[in-house]
Amino acid sequence: MHARHAPLVTAARRPLAALLRDLRALGDLRRRAGEVDARLDGFRAPLDGLLAHLPVPRHGYARTLVYRDAAFELLLLTWSPGSAAPIHDHDGQDCWLVPLAGVFDLDDYAILDEDGHRARLVPVRARRVGEGDLDRRDRHEALHAVTPVTPLALSLHLYARPIDRCRVFARAGGAWSWQPLRYDAIAPEIGE
Repeated sequence: MHARHAPLVTAARRPLAALLRDLRALGDLRRRAGEVDARLDGFRAPLDGLLAHLPVPRHGYARTLVYRDAAFELLLLTWSPGSAAPIHDHDGQDCWLVPLAGVFDLDDYAILDEDGHRARLVPVRARRVGEGDLDRRDRHEALHAVTPVTPLALSLHLYARPIDRCRVFARAGGAWSWQPLRYDAIAPEIGE
């Protein structure tokens, strides 16, 4: 019989490993959204050990999968200077965003009405969030655009049920289309 060795838990990985343990224990995150909010609000993780495992894109942002099962998926996004995520939804799933490094501008939108692949959008609010601040999207507040405003930007994204696509909306005219989502990297060792 071979002895099993536990993964090396470093100071950088410990907060993510504990977060994953807590999220798995909650079960259906949508039904326990208040508890997820409390767990993520103010969440921080040491950057040194994380950044070595993450792709840093020259343009746009890179999505790194840390964990995925039928109940939720956890990703880390690294953002290049000048990048932005357009106005988008989360395909009916709840989404939590927490900046781990840097500052982000979040622009929230509501859909006034829809006709086919066109929607009339109205800005709801604009705000700036920094390290540890929590943003949550649900079916009542589904749309936002995300723009990092600092050269170093890293964000944690949690989706209650994994999503493989989202709707992306044009600012002018409100035309939308389905955007398939992909991972730029898969790094489960980050959450071990």
